[in-house]
Amino acid sequence: MSKIDRIRELVEELNKAVNAYYKYDNPIMTDKQYDDLYDELSELENETGYILTGSPTQKVQGEVVDFLEKVEHKYPMLSSNKTKDLDVVRKFIGDRDVIQSWKLDGLTVVAEYRRGFLYKAVTRGNGTIGEDVTHTFKHCVNLPVQLRKPVDITFRGECVIPWGTFDRINSELEEPYSHPRNLAAGTLRQLDANNAIERKLEYYVFDVIDGFDCGNLIGDYAYASGLDMPVVEHCMVKNLEEDFNKFNPENFRLPVDGIIYRYDDTGYGKSLGTTSHHPLDMLALKWQDQLYETKLTDIEWNTSKTGLINPVAIFNPVDLDGAVTTRATLHNVSYIEDLELGVGDTIMVYRANMVIPKVHENLTKSNTWKLPDKCPCCGGDVEIHNENGSKTLHCCNDVCQAKLLSRLTHYVSKNALNIDGFSEATIEKFMEMGWLTNLSDIYTLHEHNNEMMVLDGFGKKSTEKLLAAIEKSKTTTLERYLYGLSVPLIGKTASKTISKYFKGDYAKFVEALEDRFDFSLLEDFGSTMNKSIHDWYEKYSDTEDAYIPMLLDFNIPKVKSSNGSSVDLAGKIFVVTGSLLHYSNRNELVTEIEGLGGKVSGSVSAKTNYLINNDSMSTSGKNKKAHELNIPIITEEEFLKLIDK
Repeated sequence: MSKIDRIRELVEELNKAVNAYYKYDNPIMTDKQYDDLYDELSELENETGYILTGSPTQKVQGEVVDFLEKVEHKYPMLSSNKTKDLDVVRKFIGDRDVIQSWKLDGLTVVAEYRRGFLYKAVTRGNGTIGEDVTHTFKHCVNLPVQLRKPVDITFRGECVIPWGTFDRINSELEEPYSHPRNLAAGTLRQLDANNAIERKLEYYVFDVIDGFDCGNLIGDYAYASGLDMPVVEHCMVKNLEEDFNKFNPENFRLPVDGIIYRYDDTGYGKSLGTTSHHPLDMLALKWQDQLYETKLTDIEWNTSKTGLINPVAIFNPVDLDGAVTTRATLHNVSYIEDLELGVGDTIMVYRANMVIPKVHENLTKSNTWKLPDKCPCCGGDVEIHNENGSKTLHCCNDVCQAKLLSRLTHYVSKNALNIDGFSEATIEKFMEMGWLTNLSDIYTLHEHNNEMMVLDGFGKKSTEKLLAAIEKSKTTTLERYLYGLSVPLIGKTASKTISKYFKGDYAKFVEALEDRFDFSLLEDFGSTMNKSIHDWYEKYSDTEDAYIPMLLDFNIPKVKSSNGSSVDLAGKIFVVTGSLLHYSNRNELVTEIEGLGGKVSGSVSAKTNYLINNDSMSTSGKNKKAHELNIPIITEEEFLKLIDK
């Protein structure tokens, strides 16, 4: 094994140990074993100069930015021309040398390096304008801290989350992501980079677009790899059928949605030009979706916590590329109408992108399906909603048991009130006992203490532990409480935004609702979210759940300047970079600024008022940007004078 491979192995092994120890309280090695491996890694990094950003020797706190800055691409990012026919690929190749590589399924990012260090990372966006995601991108676990050479170079590649990581993350979520692509895109576009650190993004170069061109693609890939950049798996096509069969997505650890064929001669490729949609030097081969015939036996309707009733196709067992399947989503009422479904119909099903079971076609088209006139769970009335041409079915009963079970399960979950040991099975059992009819009943469960202790699976210790967890949950934050309420469209990020705006004060939040505050004024809020939260409050304020906050002790952040300064920094935006001398760490300085009414951003923009950097002569990206925009660069000492300290 080479030293580079050993470094990669050590990083993976040590990160697993850290995760097991801190996240799951389940050590997989002794402290001495960890220290020995850490020392080995450190020595190898110093010897080779090869350091991954995900290395435990390089752990840093992630930046938090206020918004994602729009950036215009120097070179437009077009789509690729696609086919599902191998013969079309054969004609494309002709007698030329062609490189075959994976078409990774994540988020495309342009990564610009200056003097060997990451300068800027921008998403594809609409192909002309993308978003600056440098703060999250730099935490991709397989990126080098710096390139092997101090060069100026720009790469184009794909940010992905491996299937294994995706499955692990999904297992911990109340509402799992449907595909690694969505998780990768959502993670990269987070304002808080700490989420990216935890989710372990990976990046793979598939193009060198500026700073180097040796005349052939295989040479460009070799050069990028020599700089320690991870490169997409590829090969020179020698025998099309054999090479195609070597690329098996079923056995590949990364999400893919096809194979790319591109001319090795980059000069020839550029001479072909482009259409308005795609370059003419490459072709994407998408896998033929293998269709399977089966018989529809039922349409099942399931009620969610929001009252949305989701249809699912139930059919005779069919082997979809090695996975025996009997169910597939039907999305909504409109989807069923378009298929003209009926029980007993012969349907064609497939696995979209070789992953998600879907109904492709209805060969019978009996159109005999029946829309439920009652909720399948509670028997209450239902109604059709029609938004943007898509019809959906909803339960009108506010006390529907399915809605209640989902709401209760969400309320006690890890990211909400975090009531440890309160499983969905336990909630369901308590509902059957009549102890839980709304959220507020959670806080009266102590009245059933004696009855609880004699239930199957319970005892004195389990009961005391659950009641203690409920009591502990009463000390919480506005962010957690709002997230736990299952307000339509108000998820974790929106709850955090609301909590931050009202400084964690529930009373101020309610006062704003009473005064018909326009929530669309908040970051990333729109008119639909504003309407949703006001509609929710009108119902909520007349229920028993409205009394829950009287039982809770909200932790309201109390930020105060360490010197009691009366200086007002309201409206001022600061960016902090470089090492600090006066403040013990960056968080202390950020707290000082925010305590005086100012804001701290992770990147320099036209809205920035000051860049704080003790090295005003630094050639860092932030300094250069500040100089370009004529933004003052001040030292800590100058900042202290600014706040009269």
